[in-house]
Amino acid sequence: MSRAPYIILACGGTGGHMMPAEAVADKLLAVGYKVTLVTDRRGEAIGNVFQNMDRFVLNASSHMGGGFLSKAKSAISIVFSTLKVRRMFGKRRPTVVVGFGGYPSLPAVFAARMMKIPYVLHEQNAVLGRVNRLMASGCVLLALSVDNTERVPAGVKTVVSGNPVRTLIANLANIAYSVPLGGGDVHMLILGGSQGARILSDVVPAALDKLGDQYRDRLNITHQARSEDVDRVKQAYGVAQIRAAVKPYFDDVAGLLLKTQLVISRAGASTLAELTAMGRPAILVPLAIAADDHQTANAARVEQVGGGWVVAEQDFTVDRLADLLDRLFDDMGDMRNASDQMRTLARLDAADTLATIIIDIGETTTAGNADDDIVREGNAS
Repeated sequence: MSRAPYIILACGGTGGHMMPAEAVADKLLAVGYKVTLVTDRRGEAIGNVFQNMDRFVLNASSHMGGGFLSKAKSAISIVFSTLKVRRMFGKRRPTVVVGFGGYPSLPAVFAARMMKIPYVLHEQNAVLGRVNRLMASGCVLLALSVDNTERVPAGVKTVVSGNPVRTLIANLANIAYSVPLGGGDVHMLILGGSQGARILSDVVPAALDKLGDQYRDRLNITHQARSEDVDRVKQAYGVAQIRAAVKPYFDDVAGLLLKTQLVISRAGASTLAELTAMGRPAILVPLAIAADDHQTANAARVEQVGGGWVVAEQDFTVDRLADLLDRLFDDMGDMRNASDQMRTLARLDAADTLATIIIDIGETTTAGNADDDIVREGNAS
């Protein structure tokens, strides 16, 4: 007798890992699969994601920062988290484990390898992440978001699935981009990712303040900032007499993107997947300390097709941004063209593609288990 399909989705605790996992979870739940999220406390704290779904929260931490003591502490946390996940899998064995990268995904994927449970990996970025590189050799399949992803080990079976976006984003993807006419409002969205970004809070309000009245009076800003920066960013916009809503988190990013003419953001994979889906031109400021400089690689694809403008973090100054915005607002046709080019990168079927892969592997696994049961029963008789 075969087991009911049961899928573990394991991911790091940032929006870049959580958003695509949630998009795939929606597809799996729709066909009757049981889904459990394995993440860390950061992932548990992200609002409006994986609501009403089972979660298994770990204390796993990255060894990226600190000295020997910090690295040793991280290694111990990974080991104990792996043992904890193994006990969980022992109570109910998953059909398939899917790792979306980030150190909190490692215990679940490692436990799957030890227990010979088939696992799939998904990489959101244009450079394969460290955990996915470490575990790639044992996976059934490595799903990539973009062609020519860097640092994929030789011999690993891959497929380019795209990076899943939330259902609401996908449903809004075909709505046309609108350039403000005459004296209409220019809506801008400033996104620092799920952790916020201090440099955007430092530079953007001051750069907008340098624009001429003919542009500044038309601006309508939505700015995501770190909690500790919200008050000073509000004050900066107030002094500049620019209309702005500033919060550490916005639930309705899809609705905000729908009315946005220009985005200024980091170059995280999930942010870019949503921008490409909805065709929103962007000024991208890759995070300089991102592992393997993957945000620069992500942003390069957008710049290559003409979907946006990339400014390195060390070059992202008030004057540089003000000059760029002045040029873009002087001829908004450039933003319209960038919107069209941004859409050429979209993979709106990514969630369906990845869910189908998982379902196919799960059905093969359960069929194999049923055959084993038949063989055992035949031997017993």
